[in-house]
Amino acid sequence: MTTKYIRNLLLTLNLLLLTACSLDAEFFEKIKSTSEASTDLSLKISDLPTDVPESFPYYGQVQVTGLSSGLSSFSTPALSLQDSTCPGLSINGDGWISGVLDKVSGESCEFKVKVTQGSVSVVSDVISLGVQNSLQLTLSQENFSFDSGAPTQTTVLNLSAPAPFATYLDYSIYSANSESSLFNGMNTGKILVPAGATSVVIPLTLQAGLSLSSAEHQTIQLNSGMSGLKPKIELAIPLEFAGGAPAQVFQDISVSDTHICAISDGKLYCWGNNDKYRLGLGAGDLDNRTTPARVGASTTWQKVALSSEGTCGLNGGKLYCWGRNDAGRSATGSMVPSEVTEPTQVGADSDWLDLTGGTHFSCGIRSGELYCWGYNQFGQLATGDILTKYSPTRIGASTTWQKISAGGSHVCGIDSGKLYCWGAGARKQLGNNASITRQQTILQVGASTTWEDVVGGSDHTCGINDGKLYCWGDNTKGELGLGAAEAGNIIGAISQVGSFADWESLTGGGDHTCGIRNGGDLYCWGAVSYQDAVWEPTRIGADSTWSKISTSYYMTCGINNGSVLCWAHEENTINYIGLGEDRAEIAHKPHRVGLSSTWSLPSAGYGHSCAINAGRLYCWGDNSSFQLGQNDNGSLASTIVPQQVGNSKAWEKIASGGVHTCGIKEGELYCWGLNVGFDFGGGGPPPPPPGGGGFMPMNVSPVSQIPARVGSSKAWTAIAAGEGQLCGINGGKMYCWGRNSDGQMAADPATVSIVEEPTQVGTSDKWQAVGISSYHSCGIDAGKLYCWGYGDDGELGDGNNTSSHTPVRVGSDSDWTAVVAGNLHTCGIRSGQLYCWGGGYKGALGLGNPADQATPQRVGTSSTWTEIASGFENSAVCGIDAGKLYCWGSDDWGQQGNGSAFTGAEVVPIQLGTSANWQKVSIGERNVCAVNAGKLFCWGGNDSGQSALPPKPGAADPTQPTLVTGF
Repeated sequence: MTTKYIRNLLLTLNLLLLTACSLDAEFFEKIKSTSEASTDLSLKISDLPTDVPESFPYYGQVQVTGLSSGLSSFSTPALSLQDSTCPGLSINGDGWISGVLDKVSGESCEFKVKVTQGSVSVVSDVISLGVQNSLQLTLSQENFSFDSGAPTQTTVLNLSAPAPFATYLDYSIYSANSESSLFNGMNTGKILVPAGATSVVIPLTLQAGLSLSSAEHQTIQLNSGMSGLKPKIELAIPLEFAGGAPAQVFQDISVSDTHICAISDGKLYCWGNNDKYRLGLGAGDLDNRTTPARVGASTTWQKVALSSEGTCGLNGGKLYCWGRNDAGRSATGSMVPSEVTEPTQVGADSDWLDLTGGTHFSCGIRSGELYCWGYNQFGQLATGDILTKYSPTRIGASTTWQKISAGGSHVCGIDSGKLYCWGAGARKQLGNNASITRQQTILQVGASTTWEDVVGGSDHTCGINDGKLYCWGDNTKGELGLGAAEAGNIIGAISQVGSFADWESLTGGGDHTCGIRNGGDLYCWGAVSYQDAVWEPTRIGADSTWSKISTSYYMTCGINNGSVLCWAHEENTINYIGLGEDRAEIAHKPHRVGLSSTWSLPSAGYGHSCAINAGRLYCWGDNSSFQLGQNDNGSLASTIVPQQVGNSKAWEKIASGGVHTCGIKEGELYCWGLNVGFDFGGGGPPPPPPGGGGFMPMNVSPVSQIPARVGSSKAWTAIAAGEGQLCGINGGKMYCWGRNSDGQMAADPATVSIVEEPTQVGTSDKWQAVGISSYHSCGIDAGKLYCWGYGDDGELGDGNNTSSHTPVRVGSDSDWTAVVAGNLHTCGIRSGQLYCWGGGYKGALGLGNPADQATPQRVGTSSTWTEIASGFENSAVCGIDAGKLYCWGSDDWGQQGNGSAFTGAEVVPIQLGTSANWQKVSIGERNVCAVNAGKLFCWGGNDSGQSALPPKPGAADPTQPTLVTGF
């Protein structure tokens, strides 16, 4: 390059703020034109936005202008950030400065921009950025149920203030098992937010041809935009989606406390608990069903009604019953208790019209005549006595019965528009404003002749008269819908509920009620879906296409737009509502967490888990003590969706403890969560916290919501956490702090109950690895293995079965490479060989028996072990041998990954699956997380969502109407 050419070159930096319309499909297209040359860099820098909301993705562009046409053969200018104190920002070759600042509100940073072409460079003046309060992001709707009849829905992302500049918000898709992209146009992982926008519409259109289980959890989680709790979209996805109308249109459905049956085009399906053959699947088949099972081959089923342990249905006008048959439930006519294994015709009549099931009895209408059978303790059969009836028994002489409904132990029916009730009446559910133990004959309710529908709950009754809703009886949980003012009362008078006059149908079960009005709007009230009480009719969702509803004590199902949707009221019946595999089967075997393939290091704690993904740190599960590191002021109790901790991309190590978490980034140690029993780096006397238990050092906050730096060192290389302990390696030196009940922090427990700040263990500066439990600790020093703390079960490995607060050497070998401390045991790897010792409870040593061992014992014969993990307070162990994952020991929470829990224990290593691509594994108090070819999997305990599944199993929220598929 000649001096002449250099003189003709003029480079300037125009720093341009994006406008609301500038961020489109050409967002990252290279600027090809040049503007007039300018040398006034300082004036142009003022155009760049300098106020940045915390965690709001930053975008701005540097434009290179003023190039002489004679330099067209020169290389493309190179751009870089110089002297930057703005972690998270970078600049690409097209001049875009972007990223999420790893700074919090009130902090500032600065940088310069350098452009180089050939031997010529230009550096801008200092550009300073100030971090402001974060923008709060909310969604207009977070819960969606996608069925084949409604493939497209929208939600609105609302910002608390106008976006200061155009940007993209990142998001991730999390799913229990699926690896598929879910939505059209949302597979790039970004949502455009124009400058000045206060809201953004997000369309959700499922891709055609998906095959996703409704038992899988599906969530879209925004990763950026605020530092605390981030908005997410919860999804319920059908098993098969092909678009258009539902594959099957259902006409009838009935629910008991433990099983469900539904009819589609004359075909009968049942699912749930199959004890006593209540599903009718034939002799020898007593297996429960978590998805619908076809009952027989008939295509002429019309009506189905369930009792507590039995089922009856109408098929071609004929009555069939099956299931438990003591007390005449299946109407066989026999007094001998038995079980009817499949639908069996009752009598020879073919003119049955209606059917209902109570607790241990049933009633039906045949050619306008009323019949009942079964248990009769409260006179619910209206036969004038309390004797059991073993076959259908006619009630009265009327031939104009229109409707019949059984409650728990009472019945109501409509005959020529008149309402009648009988049976148990202690809670005034019979409508006569009187408390009566039993009413053995039919009793007219009032004088009206315009009753249209009636339904009986456990101890209450509701009916529709001239389109208006009326209820009476027990109101303990709000099942009468009369408002909070009547909470807990018994209402004997027939009382109108609200003012609507367009009610169409009702259902009642247990202590709640549901009804359909206004052409298809669904309302429920009472003990609805895990809630204590809903005191007045409350609309469920926004759909206006409900046609049928049925409910029991513990679950509700309905037909919406021809499809079956179900939800549970109690956790112990969720497995019966037809969402596929139950919680144990899903949570207790490896399921993928999200769709990323760049996970590197997992760490499972007591009730939460964390993992590092491409330098970013994510945590999920229990957050009751802020152990997830979210700056949310306590609004996040727990989450099943990984939450990014800050904005750093430099996390290297992570350790999840009891109610605390610690991690290392760029050699600096950070801790957060509840500071109980140890100090994040301070000292001073530890007073007991309110309520007792543990200690909180006076000179530090009892909790830290976000990562708080421990000391000033930048030489931390390893960190390990117990329930209330920490040990780490800093510049080759070992430091421990926290609870010291057994000398596990390398201090005499007789005089030091808590080590209040990082305290060096010994004098060596050659420590390489550390592993701790809640009771003892171990570390590798220049290949030599040492352990200290509790040792009565042999876990210190020195053969003495005694505790020691000073490190004792384990054997004489100097080739140890990995060590892990479990509940009462220890395992380590040397020269690729696996050794375990200490307490053999539940087979934790993997030696084929539960015997204790005071010195290291080799596990198997392999010499290719690379990873070992154990829980700090349990006897579960997992390890990786030549890329294959093996687990053994305790299985109390499904840690063995075989799909079931409480199977006892595995006393030898059992391979999990067939993959040879496992890289890392971590065991918490109840769950396991591991990385396979960059993909993250978790399994085991999930009571706080630490295995990244809903603690209540099924779809995103099985307490809301959830599509049932698999018919």
